[in-house]
Amino acid sequence: MVPELPLSLVGNFSAPGFPLRFSASLALSLIISLSIQIGCRGVNSMSSPAPQPSGGGGPVTTSSGVKHLIVVIMQNNSFDHLFGTFPGVNGLQPSDPGFSQLDAGGKSVTPSLLSNVNPVDMTHDSTAYITSVDGGRMDKFAANGGDQAMGYYDNTTPGIDRLWSLAQQFALADNYFNSVMSSAPSDVLYMVAASDNSTLFPVQPVYGPCNHPNSVSKPYTFTNVGDELSAKGVSWTWFHEQYGVCGNYVAAENPFQFFTSTQNSSHIQDYTNFTGQLQTANLPAISFVQPAPSHNMHPGAGSVSIGASWLANFVQSVQNSAAWPNSAIIVIWDEGGGWYDHVPPPALDSQGLGVRVPMMVISPFAKRGFISHVQMDHVSILRFIQWNWGLASLNPRNNISGDLRDMFQF
Repeated sequence: MVPELPLSLVGNFSAPGFPLRFSASLALSLIISLSIQIGCRGVNSMSSPAPQPSGGGGPVTTSSGVKHLIVVIMQNNSFDHLFGTFPGVNGLQPSDPGFSQLDAGGKSVTPSLLSNVNPVDMTHDSTAYITSVDGGRMDKFAANGGDQAMGYYDNTTPGIDRLWSLAQQFALADNYFNSVMSSAPSDVLYMVAASDNSTLFPVQPVYGPCNHPNSVSKPYTFTNVGDELSAKGVSWTWFHEQYGVCGNYVAAENPFQFFTSTQNSSHIQDYTNFTGQLQTANLPAISFVQPAPSHNMHPGAGSVSIGASWLANFVQSVQNSAAWPNSAIIVIWDEGGGWYDHVPPPALDSQGLGVRVPMMVISPFAKRGFISHVQMDHVSILRFIQWNWGLASLNPRNNISGDLRDMFQF
């Protein structure tokens, strides 16, 4: 998730395998009020029930048995932090890069099991990631985020045990990365458009609700996957918990709010509409689901046990629905959040990849008890959507991410 205030960012990242350079500067502009009163408020027209899925009607041919794809976006946890001791994965070992590192006080720190399920937020802008990754040495997480950054959870942690159970039943990827060495909105923009408009640092959408535009905010007019789906008559919706309820809704987490073509449209709805459509067997073909901060496992926003249990209950509700037999749930964590991970991110292009994060495929079509080692990132989700629904690539970056189909048994 994006930090509350934009930061000036000047960084140089040059090391073997990491030919990246970032240089940008942000200035905070005046907050735009969404009403005649000072401060944020909910937008009634956006949070009111809209039980019908948006974006098209009749049957659409798919390349697989997946007729309903549901992408759930959790927040700010690295792979090692949640699954580093999961059996069979490329996980935590004493020989790992950065396994032992010095904190800001010069004390040696190694990964340890966390008992605190309410960790504080850590700095997670582009500069922080570049510093922590340290040219692939992965040894500055403790110096940057404190000793907490070296902590991890396992199946003895309430809620995390339910995530592990899902991973044991279905498919887990241990070579999946954030698409960029940065935070929101870049990570989710890559997921839906394979581009962040060359803006690697925190930026707010120019469109409301609940936005705080800064000097680089502008309308995005390049094509996103929602535009492609709409043009083909394939239904899709971004379901956001607490949509338009300022203080609970984080505008930078919603990529479609950045685009002129999709902002404030019927394709963006409150999460309550997802539950209603699920119960009436009326889900769109593609659903993106963004939980509120109290449920998305973001450090500093609530208990990770509550967030993990919310996710497990969400999966159970889909499994209990009529949609389950032809559905696939993809669960991702948008970025690493400052938590240690030992795998150096590959340099796929000038902006990424970023830190390794967990990804699961939960579906009747998922390989059971499977761990994928294929290199993937958020753009792999975009590629899967395009493959399954017969859509074109959006740009050259769209074509170079790994194939998500490794997780399925088609």
